[in-house]
Amino acid sequence: MSEKTRKALLLLLSIVLLATGGTMLYRQWASSPAMQADGGEQLAVRHAPAAQTGAPGRFPAQSVERYIFSQDGKDLFDLLLARYQDNEGMQQGAVLFPKDAQEIASSPTGLRHDVWQSAADVIARKAPEDALFLSWWDDGQRIRYLSGKAPWLQRPAMQTFVNPVWKALKDNLPLASAEEGARLMQMARWLTMDSDTALAEIAAHFGTSRPVYLLVNNDLLLHLAELSAYGGAALALDSKNILAGNDLHGDIAQVKRWAQETGDGNYLAQKEGNYYRVWSTPDAKAKNSLLVRLLPFVDSLKQLPEGVSLVYQSHWGGFLSIYKVDQPPMR
Repeated sequence: MSEKTRKALLLLLSIVLLATGGTMLYRQWASSPAMQADGGEQLAVRHAPAAQTGAPGRFPAQSVERYIFSQDGKDLFDLLLARYQDNEGMQQGAVLFPKDAQEIASSPTGLRHDVWQSAADVIARKAPEDALFLSWWDDGQRIRYLSGKAPWLQRPAMQTFVNPVWKALKDNLPLASAEEGARLMQMARWLTMDSDTALAEIAAHFGTSRPVYLLVNNDLLLHLAELSAYGGAALALDSKNILAGNDLHGDIAQVKRWAQETGDGNYLAQKEGNYYRVWSTPDAKAKNSLLVRLLPFVDSLKQLPEGVSLVYQSHWGGFLSIYKVDQPPMR
């Protein structure tokens, strides 16, 4: 296998890890035969109907499918896909994280399920009826299905299906219209451009017609290849899995040292299982992008960009955040 092909597979793998939180699997896949030589089993998927009660939402689910992803005969992770009709009569789909049989605290999928259930409950109770949520398309699906509120995006276009995970769900995911495809390209551009410029454009684009919110979470950091495929700027972020020890202060020192070695010390650390998944910003372009400024990087936490107000942040180290976009003054 050529070095170029190996890097491409690792990039696709990182996107798989984004959707599942499987940081422990990264080390297994990186050393697997499929990564080191031609041949070998690739990511496989099987699916079967699941109980509709396992995917409760604000709309009655017409069907729920469980997708089980595996490699070399070993199950890696599951996703749920709920199909439903919204109150406008549109057929929609929502990719959801199942609540694993494991305890929430030890299950990456269960953690995400818990975070999203809590966030959706707050959105449903607190957000104005006419609120509009800007997010990436899969988060938009969860916003719509779990809270009933309106997302700006909730359908993927063809660029998404290069990823083997999304490709497996393609036949059951409603595709973006031409208008929605243009929105995907615009959102990818906003997330990866300078934060001040992006927020000024967002405020001007939506004006004062309705309250607008931005929802982001740490998983977006592994959507970078997909954002680039939709025309977003390429953000050079370094990342590493660091084994957690028994000394929290020692772990923090190790993370800080790595972040300083790879950039200017700005980092985001997300603990999953026995590892910290850590990202750093090696250049000013990445550090000042809207995506990085809205996520809990240590320097981003010191001062929010002008034009937004933080209105909600989840547990698990601020994994998911919601911002209210400041509306331009009336003229």
